[in-house]
Amino acid sequence: MTFLYPLGFLALLGIPVLILIYIIKNRYTEQTIASTYLWTLSERFLRRRIPINRLTGILSLILQILAVILIALVVAHPVFTLPGAAEAYCFVLDGSGSMNIVQDGSTRFDAGREKIKDIIGSSVKGSTYTLIYAGNTTETIFEGYNDKELAIEAVDELERGFKAVGLGDALVEAQKYFNENPRALTYLVTDKIYSESSNVNIINVNGGSENYAISDVDYAFKADGYLEINGNAATYGSAATVTVELCFDGEDEAYAEKTVDLVPGKKQAFDFRIEMNDFSSFELRIRDADDLPLDNSVTIYNVKHENMSRTLLVSDGPIYLRAALSAAGATQLDVMTPEEYAAYDGNIGYGLYIFENTVPDKTPRDAAVWFVNPDKSPEGANFSFQTDVDARDAAKYSTSTKTTVQKVLSGVKEKDFLIKKYVKLGTGGGDFTIYATCDGSPLIFSGANAYGNREVVLAFSMRDSASFTLSMDCVTLISNLMNYSFPEVVDATSYVCGDILQVNMIAGCNSIKIVSPFGKESYPDTNTTVSEYELTEVGAYKIYLTMTDGTEREINVFAALPEEERAPVAEEEAFLISGAPESGGLPGVYDDLMIIFIILAVVVAADYGVYCYEQYQLR
Repeated sequence: MTFLYPLGFLALLGIPVLILIYIIKNRYTEQTIASTYLWTLSERFLRRRIPINRLTGILSLILQILAVILIALVVAHPVFTLPGAAEAYCFVLDGSGSMNIVQDGSTRFDAGREKIKDIIGSSVKGSTYTLIYAGNTTETIFEGYNDKELAIEAVDELERGFKAVGLGDALVEAQKYFNENPRALTYLVTDKIYSESSNVNIINVNGGSENYAISDVDYAFKADGYLEINGNAATYGSAATVTVELCFDGEDEAYAEKTVDLVPGKKQAFDFRIEMNDFSSFELRIRDADDLPLDNSVTIYNVKHENMSRTLLVSDGPIYLRAALSAAGATQLDVMTPEEYAAYDGNIGYGLYIFENTVPDKTPRDAAVWFVNPDKSPEGANFSFQTDVDARDAAKYSTSTKTTVQKVLSGVKEKDFLIKKYVKLGTGGGDFTIYATCDGSPLIFSGANAYGNREVVLAFSMRDSASFTLSMDCVTLISNLMNYSFPEVVDATSYVCGDILQVNMIAGCNSIKIVSPFGKESYPDTNTTVSEYELTEVGAYKIYLTMTDGTEREINVFAALPEEERAPVAEEEAFLISGAPESGGLPGVYDDLMIIFIILAVVVAADYGVYCYEQYQLR
C-alpha cells in the first residue's frame, strides 16, 4: 500500500489535542435548582457507581480519535496495489457501412461502442486502454489511456462510417501494439464472421436482419420523346415483394411505382418508361421498411442541369432561339423583352445573358454573355460592329484542330449551313476562337470580354436562318456553347461512399462550400484548377459556389452505400495476430475511499450518540 499524499498524516496531531481537551474538560454543568431536597437527591444519584457512566467519557474520546485517524487516511489517500489484477486492453472497432444496420432499436455501431464501454467500465483500475477504429479512415484513436472516464468519453465521440472498410490496416496496427505489449488482450468488435482468429477475442454484434436495396440506376432520353429509367433491386434477407417508387425534382409524392419480386442472392431488374424530355433530378426508393434505410433510395441528378446556371434571354421574338436552347437542355431559362431588361439597373444575378437582335448599352459584368445578331458594339464587349452583309456563300465550320474548337463542334454532322445574311464584325485583335465563318468573316466565335467573362457571338439572325435553326446541328452547337459558357463543375452526380469528388474551378468563383448529408461543412481549396473531396456519408451533398458578384450557384451530387456493405451477414477469412502472448497482467490499483467515508460517518454518528446519552444522564 502507498499513499498519494503522505503529508495528510499531519492530521494525526489532532489526537494529542483531543486527549488534552478530554483531561481538562468539566464533566458537569452548573444548574439552578428549586429545593435543597432535590440537591440532596442529585448528590445521592451521582454517588451511585453506574459502570456505563464511567465508559461514556472514554468511549467518546476513542470515537473522536478514530475519526481523526480516518480523516488523516482520507487526506493521505491510500492506494492498494493488486499484483496482476489489471490488463492492457486493445480494442479494434469495425466502422464499415454495414455497422449502420439497425437491431433492437439501435445500430450495430452503437451496440459495438456499448460493448467496449462495458469492458472498460468493469475493468480493474490500473488497466490501460487502446482503441483502433476502422471507419472512414483507419486510425488509433487513443493508446495507453489509464483513465476510464477519458477512454469512455473518447469512445462516445466516435462517428459511424459508411465506406467499404477492410480491416487489414487495423490488423497491422493491432499487431504492432501486440508486439510492444505481448500481455495485451485484443478485442475485435465487428459484424463480420471470421472463420479463423488468433490472439483476439471477437465480439460479434450482428443478428438476423432484413435489407432491401436499389443499385445500378441509369437513364436515357429516347428519340421518341420518352425517358427510360433502369435499375436493380435486391434482398439480402428473405424473399420479399417490394414497391419501388419514382419521384421527380424533390417531390415526395410518387410519380410512378412498380412492384418487384425479390429472391435472395439475385438482383431483379426494373424499369420505368415515361413521356418526358427533361428533368432536374429523380429519386428511386423502396417503400417497404427494412433494417438498413441507407440503401433504400437513390437520387440521380441531371449532370447538364447541375452544371448550368440560370439563363436570361433578352429578345422581342425568341421563338427559334428559345426552342434551340430548350432542346439543348437550358431549362433554367427566363425571358425578358429589351424594355423589361432596360428597367433593371445593375446585375440581376444570372449565370448567362443572351441578347438576341438587341444590344444593351453596357455588357453585364457578372456572368457570361451571348450576342446573337448584334446591331452595335456595347461597352465592355470585345468586338466592333461594322455592317450588315448579304451572304454570298454558305457558312463553313472551322477545320481547326484546336481543343476548344473540337469541343464546341463535337457532334456537328454537316460541314456548312445556309444563311441569308450576317453581321460583319471586327474582333479588334482580341483573343477569339472562331468556329464558323461566312465569306471569310467570323460568324460564330467566342472569347473573353473586357470584364474577363466568357463571350459568345453568333453574327446572324436565328429567325432568318430557319433551315439551320431547326436542324439537329443547331441544337448540338447550342448545347456545346452552353457547356463552354458553363464549364462543368462536376463530371458526374452519382457516386459511392469512398469515391473522390472532383470539383472543377470555374472563372469568377471566389469560394466553394460543400455540405455533407449530415450537415458537415467543408471549404475546398480554390487556388487549384481541381479540388478533391472524399465522399464519406450516404446521401445528397450540396456544393455551393460563390461568384465574384456575390451570387451563389448550387450543385448536388449523391453518394450511395457500397454494395459490399449491404449484406447483414458477411464472412471473412481470418483475423490473425501472430506471436506468443505472455501471461500475467498489470498491477491493479484500488484507491476507492468510499469504505473509509462510510466508517467515518459511523464513527461520527456513534460519537454523537454517546454525547447525547451523556447529556441525558446529567439532567
